[in-house]
Amino acid sequence: MSRGQLRLYEREGLIAPPSRTAAGYRRYTAEIVLRLKAIQGLKEVGLTLAEIGTLLTERDFDGLSRGDLQKKAAYMLLKAEEHIRRLQVIRQYLAGFARGDFEILSDPDCQFLTSFLSAGPLSK
Repeated sequence: MSRGQLRLYEREGLIAPPSRTAAGYRRYTAEIVLRLKAIQGLKEVGLTLAEIGTLLTERDFDGLSRGDLQKKAAYMLLKAEEHIRRLQVIRQYLAGFARGDFEILSDPDCQFLTSFLSAGPLSK
């Protein structure tokens, strides 16, 4: 996890600002580390930072009943399935391209790959 991500999570209120050592280094508690792991997992499922923030706030302040947890789990399952479907489409195009099937570049649904390939190198 990058410093930029950590600062973003602090600004968005997803994690509390950590304490600092005498030398000024940030000191993340075990609780914050667990929260960061939860945030990463929720991002991998496909939740946005806003959705993650709402979920964490509800858990932190309201507590979540079993019914609430079940609803949240069902929503997260839908998000995960959507994410998997998108990745499968991307995989299909990339696999074809990797096999040398350049015809896919003319497929309008493959615009992401065409955009990527024409973007050029990153400049610093």
